[in-house]
Amino acid sequence: MAFGPPTRRLLVLDFDETLTSLDTTYLLRDLLPTYRRPKEDNFTKVGWIDYTNTLLNKLRSMGFSAGELRRLIATIPPVPSIVEFVQHLHDSCDPKYDIIIISDANSIFIKDWLANHQLTKCIKAIFTNPAYVVSSDGLHVRPYHATKCPLSPPNMCKRTILEHYMTKRREMGVNYERVILIADGEHDYCPTLDMRSDDIVCVRKGKNLEKRMRCYRKKCKVRPLLLLWSTGHELLSLLESALGCVAISCI
Repeated sequence: MAFGPPTRRLLVLDFDETLTSLDTTYLLRDLLPTYRRPKEDNFTKVGWIDYTNTLLNKLRSMGFSAGELRRLIATIPPVPSIVEFVQHLHDSCDPKYDIIIISDANSIFIKDWLANHQLTKCIKAIFTNPAYVVSSDGLHVRPYHATKCPLSPPNMCKRTILEHYMTKRREMGVNYERVILIADGEHDYCPTLDMRSDDIVCVRKGKNLEKRMRCYRKKCKVRPLLLLWSTGHELLSLLESALGCVAISCI
């Protein structure tokens, strides 16, 4: 009997409140006294990059160093058992999971958090806003790219990023039998529009993406399977059921 290469699946992760239990932007905001917090309404049209940089500048003026902020972000607790979930799928042999992150956070916070939770080796690629430590020992974030997508912030269209990644992988001879998106935010809705009926969207319960998916699901003819989850253990169990319990064992 001839054996071919293992089946490959693509696992796409958001970061804030999908891997982390807290949103990094709001964690920074809450370090400021109420009277010094920038008004969110002023940044809705230009996106969160300017809002984040305003927070970082204010925190630096109050004496928070880049190192202090990085250590704070790195120690954010994960969503319960999500670390074990990611590690387990990374170690799977057949099917083989390629795991990537597409997030509107920033590169420094994501890499620091992954390293602190022993997940760096599990992630094949990270697509996010680039961040830098500037000479004044502060942090600065830049947009990932510019987009006019009506469903996305002006600095990042996750659907475009996912499309480009899958195109490059196909050019390398890698075809994914399924794409599994695990996310929570409103802007994670955009990439679901190009996902196939065999693909799966795993939405963290009670978050904005659940509301958006429920609202628009009936308006689209072809939609991926929708799973709602709260913990990594629950997520694994749901995927086992959805995929026929063929290849994923219990954590």
